[in-house]
Amino acid sequence: MLKYSILAATLCITAIASPFTHANEHEQMMQQMMQMQSCMAENVDASYLEGMAKNSEKMVDQIKQLCQSGQRQKAQDTAIVFAKDMQKNPNFQAMQKCMTQLGGAFPSVQAMQEDFDLDDLNKNHVCDDL
Repeated sequence: MLKYSILAATLCITAIASPFTHANEHEQMMQQMMQMQSCMAENVDASYLEGMAKNSEKMVDQIKQLCQSGQRQKAQDTAIVFAKDMQKNPNFQAMQKCMTQLGGAFPSVQAMQEDFDLDDLNKNHVCDDL
């Protein structure tokens, strides 16, 4: 689940560490990251991001425990309810829009967005994806 500070650090490291990326592409990626960061600062409540990170960690732990104890359906239902609740939140919606500014430049961002994709949750069992 998303941790904003970890996301930013990961994106910076990815942009800087890739030996196959040209300087021009680095600059473009950094500009996209700055746009996303600016968008987040303007449109997403910082306290929401902190709370979301904590809630996400708790939810992952709860789902892991359910999976490990053989309660697969309850784990799946819990993940779906959590994803639906997240998608309803205006801050989460704004965050998703900001993250789309990165485009396909950062596959890890797309993977995080898929964590809350209901179609993906319905196709794949959450216990199998942990």
